[in-house]
Amino acid sequence: MNFKNILILINICLLLFSFEALSDDEGTKKIGSFENWSVYAKSKNLCYMIAQPEKSEGEYKVRGRVRIVVYRNNVENQNKNAVGIDFGYSFPENSKASIKIDNKKKFKLSTFGQTAWTGSKTKTDKKIIEAMIKGNKLVALGQSRRGTKTKDTYSLDGFAKAYYEINNYCS
Repeated sequence: MNFKNILILINICLLLFSFEALSDDEGTKKIGSFENWSVYAKSKNLCYMIAQPEKSEGEYKVRGRVRIVVYRNNVENQNKNAVGIDFGYSFPENSKASIKIDNKKKFKLSTFGQTAWTGSKTKTDKKIIEAMIKGNKLVALGQSRRGTKTKDTYSLDGFAKAYYEINNYCS
């Protein structure tokens, strides 16, 4: 395994650890709610905002947790924001998911387990967040390991205020 693949694997593990930490309510403080977005802080160094889809479509019988998470990691003053989506099902290995914002901006996301994200060394998170601030709707498209296609629609109402709050609290 080369150095680049090792770095990618480490970043995936860190991202998954972050999502696992977000799901643990112990020690989490709710900062506020802004329309469809709830804002939380694990500490002054890790804040996040979560929204549930307004609408979910697909030919599935059972699905796990479906949500979009934007988090701010301020450990060692890195001030990094990231976007991730829990799709509620396992993806095929090396597959992609995508998001569309107001049918104007489209982004491809890497997948691992049940989560899709942009990857750690890209500036795509910043572009996605900028589009989300200006947008009204985000549509997340994915396909499960079993071949089931899904379409989840999220409202971006309140996103800009919630995003300001996580950046203000975890500055």
